[in-house]
Order: sequence, then C-alpha cells, then structure tokens
Amino acid sequence: ISSWLRWRRIGGSPRCRFSFSEVLSDFAAFRELIKARNPDVKFVLTVSPVPLTATASGEHVLVATTYSKSVLRAVAGELYASFDDVDYFPSYEIVAAPFSKGGFFAKDLRTVSPAGVEAVMSEFFRAHNMPEGQPADRPRRKERVEATDDADDAVCQDKLLDAFAR
Repeated sequence: ISSWLRWRRIGGSPRCRFSFSEVLSDFAAFRELIKARNPDVKFVLTVSPVPLTATASGEHVLVATTYSKSVLRAVAGELYASFDDVDYFPSYEIVAAPFSKGGFFAKDLRTVSPAGVEAVMSEFFRAHNMPEGQPADRPRRKERVEATDDADDAVCQDKLLDAFAR
C-alpha cells in the first residue's frame, strides 16, 4: 500500500526506498480511508520474515532487506503505540530471531518452512484467543512442490541478484 500511495503522490515516478516518516504517513492516510468506510475496523500489522531476493536501491540485498524490515517494524511499533485499533503480531521475530537459529527457514534460507508457518500461525491463533485446535482443524492448502535441484535454483537467484547490482 505504501509504495502505491507514494507512487500516486509523486506523479507516477516510483521509488524503491521509503523512509520511516513516509511509510508512517502513508499508513495513516490508508487507515483514515478505511475508517471512513468502517469506523469499527481493526488492523493487525506484521512484518514478513521473508528476505528480499533483489533490490533496485543500488545497495546489497542484505543491506536493503535489513533497512526494509527495520523501517516496517519501527512503523508498526509506532502505529501500535499510537492507535487503539492497531495491533502488532511478531511473525518476523518468531521466524528470524536468533533463538530460532534459522530453523524456520527452508534450505534456501529465504522460504519459511512449513514448521515455521505452523509456529507462527499457532501463536497467532493463541494470541487472538482462537479456540484450541482451530489451526489443525482448518483445511490446509496443498504443499508447494519444492524445486528438485536446489543448486540450479541458487545459481539462478544469484544471477538475478548480480543483474540488479549493476
């Protein structure tokens, strides 16, 4: 949403890196639009634990990922502190925290593993007082078919990253 609103505001010239104040301002504008239609709506924010695979910022993808996650997490914290109708759920922290030791990522270290998804969703349901057993009782999506040749996939992703670094 943030990039869409920002894109609209700057006359169609998209940018690839947004500041804390820009993201905060965009979400506040989005919140006002939604609240005008539904004054009782509540928001649950989270930060995806999935790292970026490429960036157009000119920075290394690891630097861009850390910047992006940091800004989004800081904005989510500010919104949570400022508005009673905004909640924050720590999916990023559950998956990416040092205590997880990377155990919630698949072999590619970019995809959240099924165990990671289960840990996050179980905690989400528990934190929001959902009935016991609800996550297990819900129909599950079919498991994605994983690539059979991880080495080829890694090479392809590295070439993509190299192309964006030029």
